[in-house]
Amino acid sequence: MCSIFGSIETVDNVLEAFNTLAHRGEDSSKYIQTKNYFFGSHRLSIESIGKEQNQPLQSGDYIALFNGEIYNYRELITKCNLNASDEIETILELFKIYKTGFVDMLRGMFTITIFNTATKELWLFRDLIGKKPLYWAQQENRFYFASEAKALHYLLGFNLNRRNIHNFLGFGATISPNTLDRNIFKLPPASSFYFNGSETKIECYEELLSQKVEYNTLLQASQALESSLTSAVDMRIPNGVKWGVLLSGGLDSSLVSALASKNAKEPINLFSIGYEGYEKYDERKYAKEVAKHLNANFYSFNFTKADFFNTLEEMLKFIDDPIGDPAQIPLYFLIKKAKERGMKVLLSGDGSDELFLGYRVYKEYLMMEQVANMPYANWLKNYLKSNFSQNKEWEWYKRALNKEPIFRSTAEIYTDRQLNMLLRLQERDGKNFESLQEYYNNFKNSGRDIIDWYSYCDIKVNLAEYFLVKIDRVSMALGVEVRSPFIDKEVVQTAFKTDPNIRFNPDNVKEIVKEVAKKYLPQSTITRKKKGLSYPFIEWILEENGIDTIYEANDKFNFLKTEHLDYLSSKAKSGKFKQHLFPLYMLSKWLLKNL
Repeated sequence: MCSIFGSIETVDNVLEAFNTLAHRGEDSSKYIQTKNYFFGSHRLSIESIGKEQNQPLQSGDYIALFNGEIYNYRELITKCNLNASDEIETILELFKIYKTGFVDMLRGMFTITIFNTATKELWLFRDLIGKKPLYWAQQENRFYFASEAKALHYLLGFNLNRRNIHNFLGFGATISPNTLDRNIFKLPPASSFYFNGSETKIECYEELLSQKVEYNTLLQASQALESSLTSAVDMRIPNGVKWGVLLSGGLDSSLVSALASKNAKEPINLFSIGYEGYEKYDERKYAKEVAKHLNANFYSFNFTKADFFNTLEEMLKFIDDPIGDPAQIPLYFLIKKAKERGMKVLLSGDGSDELFLGYRVYKEYLMMEQVANMPYANWLKNYLKSNFSQNKEWEWYKRALNKEPIFRSTAEIYTDRQLNMLLRLQERDGKNFESLQEYYNNFKNSGRDIIDWYSYCDIKVNLAEYFLVKIDRVSMALGVEVRSPFIDKEVVQTAFKTDPNIRFNPDNVKEIVKEVAKKYLPQSTITRKKKGLSYPFIEWILEENGIDTIYEANDKFNFLKTEHLDYLSSKAKSGKFKQHLFPLYMLSKWLLKNL
């Protein structure tokens, strides 16, 4: 795990740009520099503790860089008879044999770059789910890439793309390939990028929707999940460093904890966070029950209003591509506490809800799909036109009656109409859906069930652009690696090989996961109603007049309609639209710091 950075046609300050990423790999650094190119890596040693850094790897005409973990590299060395001893050597040997098709063989999280010094060709790759981000920019004949955008900002400055504020507020993050900088782009998940000095080409090596349904009963699906998830957990438990699990007390992180403890020779370490005085948000008592059941070491931390603001200020120096998720702040705090206790690797339960449809909203959307076929649909359509509402349900009905895709991921925060009420720069309705159009076309061409669209879309947006970038950013800022077994390639394939009617039971949500968990967890953990990570962030922001930050940013950048900001602020005091205000708050803090 590390950061990677490269430049084709170097500039004077390229080394300084590379060093802006040093926090991601605190153990060692190495680079190759000529007048024609620069490639460098900062390493966080886990499996490679005690070994000399071998990245960038130069072999013949090739230079290779890699960020992440390839969990099956030893298996691939044997299977393909490779002259390799570690991950980066395995990657390069596979590329030499299978060209870009090698990426389908990898089981892990990664961004990879390979450069041919003779032909001046460059390839970039991002893993299937998008656990590891990669940014790139092109300036005339120069090309740059980096694990975080800050290295590219160092070289190119920052050029705000106001039109992408619309995208950011719509989803809490910009959707690949766009960022808030008009000159910097993100490589989409499950994609490869090719550059030869004049031509650039992005291709998707997508495979999720091509999976054939193999599991048609609950028993078949649960057995397949247990097998793939157990394997995924086992291969993510590191050797030689201290590790633990981020435990909310909910089903997914509890199951990961249970599987991780199954063959452990000593009690595992579990880390939880709560909010004293805010019992409706605090789930530590449930996490403690799981820890007791597993005979684990349990570390519990209280997160206060002072911690919220102190942590946010500390985080701002690492945030170069903002995320509108309030969970990033307590997550940073909790990972920091785990690091203070010596942890270098943490497991998480992320991805289960997207794969096995655990969010309540899926059931609501599924019912909404029938609206266009109801009697008097045209009357209702005309009624909506003359009776506008700020509520998201109004937008859902509008989309359904217009026979448009209703679901745009659970990450969707502001609807089209809400955005045009708020932003000075107007966009036509459906503008944000354009960033999902390619994904939707893939789904439509696959002929799969609408349930698969919900899962597929959330993997591409809610996970790849929102949750996983957040986890990568906060964990790597602290020099800790977070590994997520539920988004293992074989676990993901298991989900898409399952009959959608088995994968999603609206009367017993995540039934497949619960079926597996019956062997490992108390019944109370399995049947407890899903809560989700929430805490009193909007209450704290309001108490400290944090909304003034949004007005301050608007006075400087003039991107919001003041009267609608007034409306949102007044509603927030009664508990409404709080999810809408946090991305605005985060964006405003970020703009004031960076511009």
